[in-house]
Amino acid sequence: MTDLLFLPDLTAIEPPQENENDMMFKVEATDPPERCPECGFNRLYKHTSRKQLIMDLPIRLKRVGLQLNRRRYKCRECNSTFWERLISIDEKRSMTKRLIESVEEQSKSKTFVEVAESVGVDEKTVRNIFKDYVAFKEREYQFETPKWLGIDEIHIIRKPRLVLTNIERKTIFDLKPNRNKETVIQRISELHDRDYNGVKQVMSKTLIKTL
Repeated sequence: MTDLLFLPDLTAIEPPQENENDMMFKVEATDPPERCPECGFNRLYKHTSRKQLIMDLPIRLKRVGLQLNRRRYKCRECNSTFWERLISIDEKRSMTKRLIESVEEQSKSKTFVEVAESVGVDEKTVRNIFKDYVAFKEREYQFETPKWLGIDEIHIIRKPRLVLTNIERKTIFDLKPNRNKETVIQRISELHDRDYNGVKQVMSKTLIKTL
């Protein structure tokens, strides 16, 4: 049987069931765990199992679900039990990690509803994934407060958004979901060193008159 999934730790155990829009694979772990995560003992036995639905990347423009037969093991040494640990799966979302990465990337240019429809998950799930992604990026990058701060607006999906730029470096400093007066004031108040060696001048084509 041809492997359409290409996941290192999961194997399809029979051909997929599919219709016009969706594909469903029955899968299981490729290899059993070798040792107990609690004591390191290598004598384990299958204890119980459960069915779990995992969403994956679309194949041939069809949404893909993985019906995982997830097994629980028990250690003969310490009697602890544990579920199979699979590196391809994000446990929080019940999705493959590669699907989450795809959702993050698609959400940069598509609406949450469009992304949700294409991959077969709830719109709220897509929204939360992107929210977590933005929060991670904000922690990852520390932007220098511009000496010359530009304030303007840009329209994304027909909605006006606040955009702050570093005029001196010709880069985007920040982007906000709206351009309300309160949003502008709040964001400027959060700037580091704004009263000392930070912002020297603020320039705006359209918004400065609203402050």
